[in-house]
Amino acid sequence: MSDLPAPGTVLKALDAIPDPGGAPADHEALPILVVRAGDLVRAYVNVCPHQGRPLCLPSGRTLVSKGEFIVCPFHGASFEVGTGKCVGGPAGNTTLKPVPVEVRDGQVIAA
Repeated sequence: MSDLPAPGTVLKALDAIPDPGGAPADHEALPILVVRAGDLVRAYVNVCPHQGRPLCLPSGRTLVSKGEFIVCPFHGASFEVGTGKCVGGPAGNTTLKPVPVEVRDGQVIAA
């Protein structure tokens, strides 16, 4: 897997991410999922640690329950939006790999 995007790399327009919800980043070198819940915006490598599957469906749709949990669509592992920590399902005591981001001028940008 490639390195994280360079600081300043635009990953996604904020208005292209459902609230609450998520969407794959517009970054091809590394699969990244950008999620938001209100003012909280986070990004993670788009890979569930349980079996290495994407955290979104092939359409890009991302399951975010109650605005608090990213739910893997393949086996139901749940991760806190804010921390990436697994809180239920088969991924056990794992955490999603974070991608540092900031929101600037309506864009989610690698920090």
